[in-house]
Amino acid sequence: MKIAIQGEAGSFSHEAARRMAPGCTIVPCARSAEVFDRVGRGSVDAAVIPIENSLAGSVTEHFDLLLARKVFIEREFRLRIVHNLIVLPGVKREDLRRVYSHPVALEQCRDFFRRNRKVEPVPFYDTAGSVKHVVENRLRDAAGIAGRQAVKA
Repeated sequence: MKIAIQGEAGSFSHEAARRMAPGCTIVPCARSAEVFDRVGRGSVDAAVIPIENSLAGSVTEHFDLLLARKVFIEREFRLRIVHNLIVLPGVKREDLRRVYSHPVALEQCRDFFRRNRKVEPVPFYDTAGSVKHVVENRLRDAAGIAGRQAVKA
């Protein structure tokens, strides 16, 4: 079974898809619209997307796409989200100037940014992708907010 997700391997959607359909093939997509396009064209069997969050509320972009496309919700899966501030080895919290992550994750971590005024939240297309960006660019003044699985991806 091929399942489209918005984001990279190691994202929360990736984790949910693996738990919902063990052994599935994950098809990462950079944008949510691409996920819906793939389902509509039949290039994947299904998609796993977040539609609601207990801290940040509804993911309105996904509701809009659900209403605009000829797709339907087949199953629901509740995933406990635990955010981690992920940095390169040796980087200290006081070194941080920017933190990258998906806008919903940044909103969920708003208390961290209130307590750390010198750290700028920077929206990124994906939680796991933000960690990949920090690592690939060897950013020593930045972090990514993501789940632990993003480090292993």
